[in-house]
This record gives sequence, structure tokens and C-alpha cells, in this order.
Amino acid sequence: MSVLIPDGESGHAINVLRCLGQIENVRIFVLSSDPKSLARFSKYCYEFISFAEKESSEKRLNTIYDTVKKVKPDVVLPVDILTISLLSVNKEILCQLTSIVPLPRIDEFEIANNKGLLSAWLKNNKIPCPATILFKTDNAKFDEAITSFSFPALLKPAVGSGGSGIKFFENQDALNIFCNERIISGEYVLQSFIHGYDIDCSVLCENGKILAYTIQKEFIEGNIQFRRAAGIDFIDDHKTYNLVQEVVKQFNWTGVAHVDLRYDLQDDQVKLIEINPRYWGSLMGSFCSGVNFPYLACLAGLKRDIIKTDVNPVRYIQGKSTINSMAKMIWFRNREKLKIEYSFKFILRDPMPFIMYHLRSGSIRLDKSLRNLKKKHI
Repeated sequence: MSVLIPDGESGHAINVLRCLGQIENVRIFVLSSDPKSLARFSKYCYEFISFAEKESSEKRLNTIYDTVKKVKPDVVLPVDILTISLLSVNKEILCQLTSIVPLPRIDEFEIANNKGLLSAWLKNNKIPCPATILFKTDNAKFDEAITSFSFPALLKPAVGSGGSGIKFFENQDALNIFCNERIISGEYVLQSFIHGYDIDCSVLCENGKILAYTIQKEFIEGNIQFRRAAGIDFIDDHKTYNLVQEVVKQFNWTGVAHVDLRYDLQDDQVKLIEINPRYWGSLMGSFCSGVNFPYLACLAGLKRDIIKTDVNPVRYIQGKSTINSMAKMIWFRNREKLKIEYSFKFILRDPMPFIMYHLRSGSIRLDKSLRNLKKKHI
């Protein structure tokens, strides 16, 4: 099998590469708008092709077409939001040249990718979710709606992922102070904070049917609030699965998605928070639990049978905080006796992206320090 990843500049591309790299006889071509993409340095990258970073969507699409004609991949696998969206709109043309992994229809994709649109969709379809109101700087109705809103609450960019830009407010006064002191532009949502714990579900779907899934629950928080957890347990949870299955069915969803949910201790109920219609940060953890999502997506794109995969209970430690998390493990009793896996083992197998990242980061910090030193002497 040969695979083309058309958005190698994505931060998620390296883990998609590493998942595909665990399969024998898979050649992976990477197309990237960043010539210094970490994917370029992976041992799993068969050929790396770069193009101009500031190309328009139309030019980028033509670049993808030209690359497909040149390298003749068996299947094209987009990784992140922009390219998934672009190819969702143009997949009929691309399918005349080669196969493509399952992708969502653009109208469903746009709803899933926007927290405001998704909230309205969830309410209309009676899916359990937190109370949510749309916030715009020019929306007079927001001031009226907030008077009866339940706090504490989270203010989030309507479009965004990875926990970026999320702010927590204990009460309405704290929110008002924040909004008055800062110039906020764009579209946001205000969501009631759910007292409970995070539980997520990653899926690969086709026409409203789940082909593969993993469910993961946080047990060690990340170093930054609202960012990905440092430690997660891959488990089976029928309440979470049933809710996600209902959402996938009503959406008639096709493609991958990472569904963020939260268990509400007060209501004894799982509630859907948001949907990320792309690959996710804990992808290697899904692999450790027995589900290789990128490979299964390629098989589905090639119309090959997907054998049902058993999900193995696994405790997964990931990210920069791996060393600290290993120390924290002393304080967390592994009552379920889960097998423990670490993200670092994949770095050891494929070290060059890690080395290049830290060399680059060190160079940037050094350059910044020299500039600051120079300013002080001027």
C-alpha cells in the first residue's frame, strides 16, 4: 500500500506517520507547506515533497492533484481540519485520480467544527450537552441571556481545538470584568462548567456507522489547563459509546472524529462537549490499545474489509510530561491492573523528529536571548 499525507505541516502528521509505519510494506509520501516539517525527518517517510506555504486553497488543491499524478498513491489520507475540509468539498474530482479515506460531507463537517453550530444541533436532536449561548461582541441578546445563565462557566472560541483560548469564570462578574478589560473579537460560546470528569471517544465511521473506536478517560491532568491529559486510561464504557453511537447515527457521520465528553456527577449522565473532526493528540494511545485508526481509514478508503478490532484496556502516559508522569504514577494506584504504555517508546523508535524539534527550539531560544542582550547594550 502507498499512502499520500497531503498536509504534512500538521502537528498531528507525525503520529499518523508513526501509526502507518507500524504496518509492513506501507510506503508513505508526505506533501507539506512547511519544508521543515517534523514529518520530513521521520524514518517512516518514504518521500517528502514541499510547496509554497501561502498558496490559496485552489492552488493547494492543484498541488495535491499534481502530486497524486506524480507519485500515484493507492490512497490519500488528510490529517487536519483545513485539508479535510478542502478535500471533502472536492473528493469527487480526487476520486477520479485515486482512492481517498472516508471523509465527512462538508455541511456535517462545518457543524461539527463550530461549537456554536454544534450546540444548536445537539439541542435540536435532544443530545445531552452543557447549557451554551453564543457570544459576539455586537450581540445585544447575549447580555440578556447571561442574566439567567448557570455559572461557573467556560468561554471558548467557537472554532478552535486543543484547549486553546478557553477561559474559566466562577461567576458573571468575573466574566464581565474580563470582557471589559480585553478587546474580544470573533465568535465565542459560553458553556456551563460540568462538575465531573473528562471522558473522550475517538471514532472512524462510514455513513453513520462506527467502524472502529476507543474510549479514554483522564487520570493525570496535563501541565496546562484545558490541554490534553498527561495520563489516560483506555477503557470500555457503554454510556459513552451509546451516546456517541447515537450522535454518529443522527449526523450520518463519515470519517474520523475525536468526541470530547464529560461525565456529569450531578446528573449521573455523560454529556457531549465538542467534536474535533480530525486526528487527535492521543492517537498513539489508541494504537497501543489495539486500534490503528490511520491504517483502518486507508483500508476503508480502498474498500477493503475492516476486521473488528478488540480494544485492549491500557494506561497511556504521553507528551512532554512523560518523566514527571512516570513519577506521579507512584501516587496513582493502578486498581484495574492496566498495561502501561509510554509515548516515549515511539520517539525512541523514530528519534529524528524529536531531535530536530529540540534543536530548532533551542536555536530559537538562543536567537531570542541574543536579540534581547543586544537591545540591552544599545
